[in-house]
Amino acid sequence: MSPTPRGLLARFLSGCGVELGPGYHPMPVPFPGVTVRYVDRWQPEENHALFTNLEAGATFPRPDIVANLDVDRLSALDDQSQDFVIASHVLEHLAEPLTQIAEIHRVLKPGAVVLVFLPDRRYTFDRKRSATPLEHLVEEHQARVTVVSDAHVEDYLRKTDVWDPSWTPEQQRAEFDLNRQRSIHVHCWSEDEFLPVIEYTIVDMGLQWELLDATFVEDVPDGFEFGFVLQRARVPADRAVMADRVRLAWQVLASRSRQHAKTERQIARLRALPGYPVFRGVWRTQRRFRESLAKRRPV
Repeated sequence: MSPTPRGLLARFLSGCGVELGPGYHPMPVPFPGVTVRYVDRWQPEENHALFTNLEAGATFPRPDIVANLDVDRLSALDDQSQDFVIASHVLEHLAEPLTQIAEIHRVLKPGAVVLVFLPDRRYTFDRKRSATPLEHLVEEHQARVTVVSDAHVEDYLRKTDVWDPSWTPEQQRAEFDLNRQRSIHVHCWSEDEFLPVIEYTIVDMGLQWELLDATFVEDVPDGFEFGFVLQRARVPADRAVMADRVRLAWQVLASRSRQHAKTERQIARLRALPGYPVFRGVWRTQRRFRESLAKRRPV
């Protein structure tokens, strides 16, 4: 079992569910009693043709359900039919993520969960890009967008240092089409910037979410992603109250993560001190001495 925070979030998965867009890194499921089906746009052969830069030996699982999530959504799945959904590094690739979140909620049984992971833009090739404003997401949701716009593609290409000013109009169009097929990061957020998106789906879209757990960038050395587990509530509740509960839980979990990271940095600085090996040896000697005295005391 993976001891990482990412691996531990998988403990909420049980029964039968789906992973959306697994790519060549399907989510490891270390706990028993879990059956996963895959939903993807491309067959493995098509994925290999699109992603020629992958290392040799990279493999893609064959999808159980073929679907373009921008167009088909999760129409192949019945209402309240899934015990879980996994969306690892998926939402940022979609033309319009809010509808996909609503679709995930639709197919989950009451009490079922979605496990979401997203890259934090501050620690990836998106670091030069601005966060996608909630207002922009809402506009695209209301417009029922199903195709990534040229503006999104150009922003990605320019701010990830891919753009070549010498491209002809034909070359530019070819690059736009290729990157649409390869599914770029259409949107990007930091961990704190995504919380309002969840709140919007509760208050304005009426989705009934409870936050069970979350992991943040600082939980892992050299981390670059954040993740969270949302449960479709078993019993409907007031929207505002539910949003407040999610916000408070998120803030508590984020504060705990930051405090843990601060403690780990302090320990690392202590271990780097020149006298630390001597201090550690003395401390261990004192501990053994105290344990020895405790054993000699009469009962």
